[in-house]
Amino acid sequence: MLRRRSAFTLLELLTVIAILALLMGILVPSLSSARHQAKANVCLSKLKGLGTSFTIYTTENKDTYPPHRIRKANPSSSFTVDYVNEYNRKWPRWHWFLETESGPPINPEPFKRLEAPWGDEGLSENFKGLTLTNDVFICPTLDDDMYSHDERSGAYGYNYQYLGNARQDSSPDKWDNFPVTNQRIKAPGRTVLIADSRGKGPRHGEHSFTLDPPRLATEQFAKNFGPDGGISDVNAISPVEMRHRKRGNVIFADAHGEAMILKELGYEGAEEGKVIPIDPTATPTGTWTNKLWTGSGSDPMAPGAQATP
Repeated sequence: MLRRRSAFTLLELLTVIAILALLMGILVPSLSSARHQAKANVCLSKLKGLGTSFTIYTTENKDTYPPHRIRKANPSSSFTVDYVNEYNRKWPRWHWFLETESGPPINPEPFKRLEAPWGDEGLSENFKGLTLTNDVFICPTLDDDMYSHDERSGAYGYNYQYLGNARQDSSPDKWDNFPVTNQRIKAPGRTVLIADSRGKGPRHGEHSFTLDPPRLATEQFAKNFGPDGGISDVNAISPVEMRHRKRGNVIFADAHGEAMILKELGYEGAEEGKVIPIDPTATPTGTWTNKLWTGSGSDPMAPGAQATP
């Protein structure tokens, strides 16, 4: 007796292929979304750890916040001694003032020298290195970004204009807004401390260790913004970056964290991912506000603002 051979027909095969393609079309975006969300969660966790490090710093340093970067050991114009930290790092940025379980932001070995470290003789190429080696300071979303491991142009920025502006733009004999104590921060739960930062350039990069508020804080003598030192160039502003599905991770002065959109942070708007800065010298218009940046929970200089009790 002849047996009929069992086989799929062409129509059945095409049907199965179509179903598999449909399933893949449904699953792949979901997996991609889950992957992005996982990275965003890791980023927020790292930022929370850094927020705790800021708290430890203020506790151990008379309730003061660290400088965004400090160049001189004394602000006096007649004082010429450069500030050098315990790792022999000259002019350290805020990263170096934080204690983390994994140590300093960059392997300090290249900075440890027996001879005078600031002379040109024998200066190693690594001495001025900016490459972060501590994973705590690196956002996983920026794995493939050319700036991801850069100390100056990396992932996270500090609300320096209100919490630790150690520039000397307003006077050669004093720091612009440093030191700032906890007593000046009346609303720690509504004061941005650190956040995802973009800095200058497309998508991400350059000078993002400083984080600029929506309405540039000239009342805090912050006259320079980014490497260009001006407000006419959108790229000179270093805003919170919306790199986690149109949200940015933000840590507040009380160490709690949130994923927020531009509007919630007080930014007026954006063009192709670039925040539109407001000229602080012009007549205020729009809804720019620094109320989540000033430390008081309000912004009396914003358009139509009323002080918050």
